[in-house]
Amino acid sequence: MTTSNSKVLNSVHVLLGLILDNDWKMIRTLIAVSSPDYFRGMTVSMHKLNGMTFLHAIVRDNPPLDIVGNIIKLCPEMAAASDGLGRTPLHIAAGSKVSPLLLKLIARAYPASCDAQDEDGRKPLHFVCDTSFVLFSDNDPSQKASQHEAVVALLSESSYASTIEDADEMSPLEYAIMCGASLKTVQLLQASATNSLQSRARSAASPNPGSGANKRRRVSSTYEDIHINDNDAA
Repeated sequence: MTTSNSKVLNSVHVLLGLILDNDWKMIRTLIAVSSPDYFRGMTVSMHKLNGMTFLHAIVRDNPPLDIVGNIIKLCPEMAAASDGLGRTPLHIAAGSKVSPLLLKLIARAYPASCDAQDEDGRKPLHFVCDTSFVLFSDNDPSQKASQHEAVVALLSESSYASTIEDADEMSPLEYAIMCGASLKTVQLLQASATNSLQSRARSAASPNPGSGANKRRRVSSTYEDIHINDNDAA
């Protein structure tokens, strides 16, 4: 192993340790003094860890919004990256104990990730609606984001996800019902699925070349549009 590779791998170890310790102050400092190439270099090395990026690694621990927003500003391509299981950072966040505001931030940075399916055919909305399921053994399902607010955050960027079944032939709506979601959440998912199906039927009847998939939005406006509570930035 070359000296440069050894330094990179050591940096990856340090970053993962900071995330594990929730040392957000130090991570903020690193982001402030580092170049985009530094974090891209970390991502190249971290791809050996199931193909994840630095953004995949950090969103599972409900980091402050300003940290995630600044990472995406530095390296916007991370919001679109998939790991070895086909999961985007939004999948990871949706299957972890994060705030609805964090879900919305990531979804707005790259709306197409709302419709991305992992190797099990699951979209981030499946993870949010299946409250009995968490991606990591140290995550408690009861600590996941408020389900209704999380559903609203994802549907605000794409209603299409509400109609898709995973490899087990389960839709987000079916998971929500099975897990005892509130009537308000079930009705929201039902309305979203109906609207999405009707919209696709209209599009099929009258194709519109200008209505493509969601494009990645300007992250600079995305982060500024989301209000951050004092507690989120602690």
